[in-house]
Amino acid sequence: MESNSWRRASMDNIELLPVTTNGNDGRVSASNGDGVPSRNADATERDALLTGQSTTSTGQNGQMLPDGNAAEAQRDLENTGIPHEISAVSRIKGELKEVIFWKVRLWMVIIFIFLLIFAVIIISLAACAASYKDPDEDFDPSLFKVPRYFNGSFQLPNLVFTEELSNLSTNKSQELAADFQEKLADLYRSSPALGRYFSKAEISAFRNGSVIADYQLTFLMPEEEQDQLRNFTLSREMVYNVFRQFLYDQEPDESKPMYIDPVSLIMFLTH
Repeated sequence: MESNSWRRASMDNIELLPVTTNGNDGRVSASNGDGVPSRNADATERDALLTGQSTTSTGQNGQMLPDGNAAEAQRDLENTGIPHEISAVSRIKGELKEVIFWKVRLWMVIIFIFLLIFAVIIISLAACAASYKDPDEDFDPSLFKVPRYFNGSFQLPNLVFTEELSNLSTNKSQELAADFQEKLADLYRSSPALGRYFSKAEISAFRNGSVIADYQLTFLMPEEEQDQLRNFTLSREMVYNVFRQFLYDQEPDESKPMYIDPVSLIMFLTH
């Protein structure tokens, strides 16, 4: 009983002291006592990497170069692709030069097919253009029976008035009147909007004041469309603007006797 009490008293008097290490996480080094030296785990990994890289060499710019066997294998791999490409090109050339029949080769047949397709396209477009008819140009002139008249005058600054011009029965006045009638007829027949309705242009007289020409324009309308045409296509504004624009587009050479002064144009509607 006394020995057991003494043991318990001795254990109660034991003081727990902190355990110190040598700064190496508790590892035993070669210089701090007996035992097997411990190596750093990081150092071991670096050694393994250096060992693995020992089979390669370093280039001039620090690049890692494969060893002799790997480099030779890579060169062989690169060189094997070149003959395949050359052989493919040679095979295609050979096929194109292949004789189909007689002296006709495959490349000739291919070119002929392309030319044939191109010719078919051109002929088709030409046929469509020739057979196409504009619906606006498809009309029956015999239905245009309702007349519409426009009268007016214009001045000819490059002509000098004479007694011959005052009488339309003289040759000079008739020739001049015919020239201006043809000029006005060409103007309105070439108009996309008014050409189909235009009938004729007449010069009724030449008057003094430089030379003033009186004219009359005649248009014909279909009876069922006359109301709409009077308000729009064959209105005074439309017919007048076509004439005036033509005069402003005249050639700048004003010395010609057929020149008409645009400012002098007068037009009014007669029923």
